[in-house]
Amino acid sequence: MIAQEIKNTNLTQSIVEAMEAVSKLSSNELTFDQFLEVPLMQNMASQMATGRSLKFLLPAFPAKSPSPVKTSGALPDFGEVIALQALNEMCAKITANYKPGAQVVICSDGRVFSDVVNVSDKTIDAYSEGIQSIINEFNLTHLSTFSLEDLYPNLSGPELRNRLLWQFAKSIEEVRHQVIEDRHYQGLFNGMHKFMVEDRMGIPTVKSKNQINKETKSATYELMRRSDAWSALLNHYFKGALRLSIHPYPHTHEKFGVKLVSSSSKWATPWHNVTVKVKDKYELMHLAEAERLGAEKKVFGGKYVFFEA
Repeated sequence: MIAQEIKNTNLTQSIVEAMEAVSKLSSNELTFDQFLEVPLMQNMASQMATGRSLKFLLPAFPAKSPSPVKTSGALPDFGEVIALQALNEMCAKITANYKPGAQVVICSDGRVFSDVVNVSDKTIDAYSEGIQSIINEFNLTHLSTFSLEDLYPNLSGPELRNRLLWQFAKSIEEVRHQVIEDRHYQGLFNGMHKFMVEDRMGIPTVKSKNQINKETKSATYELMRRSDAWSALLNHYFKGALRLSIHPYPHTHEKFGVKLVSSSSKWATPWHNVTVKVKDKYELMHLAEAERLGAEKKVFGGKYVFFEA
């Protein structure tokens, strides 16, 4: 649906308010006419014009980074609470003006990557249970979860990963070729590789940084291969869903990047950081950085850790 068609529909106000609700989770500073040209916004408008409820998919909330210099534990903390509340609030604002409503499906990809990033399946289980606990405890009724276990409840972690790769994965050679030929894909590779190196460097080891750098390059190709396979699976099972991403994208991309903790100066995620309250704003930063600031550890609701500087 082009911009003028959106403007002419009798749902204009509801569409505009829905767009504004989604845009609050983005750092893109776009004019209204530019937002009308964003693929996700056009898809939203088309679906609203036919009276469909809006279903957003967000591959996210896998597990805490295993690096002890990044996070303060393996379970969800106050950062996850803030992020999930923000997603729920987005949907609540849309639903207040559009009766068919909206929901976000949190597509946890922890099981997809666990062996590559050195996180056990037991740790994935505990983190996932923690996310569901937050959804229940804070009555986040516009959120639901989806994982490989929902498709294949009788398979173990390794069997789940093998099934995903068998059905939906590209070859490593294809991924390497894409990284060489596609600048955006190369940017994703560099970002993922940086995270992998940071995680490994934070764990005590006798290996040099150069050795870790080489090892994590091959692991990053596998990480991207699985990420693409997970995207292909979601496209297969959730046709027509609206795709959100934790990564920033150009506004013309089909995926729309959302910043989970909007007050933070960094585009970052709670599972790679701790949450620090600084002058009434919540910032995401590595635990080591929070400790350098002299931030004091706090607990919200008896179990959700954050820090205050």
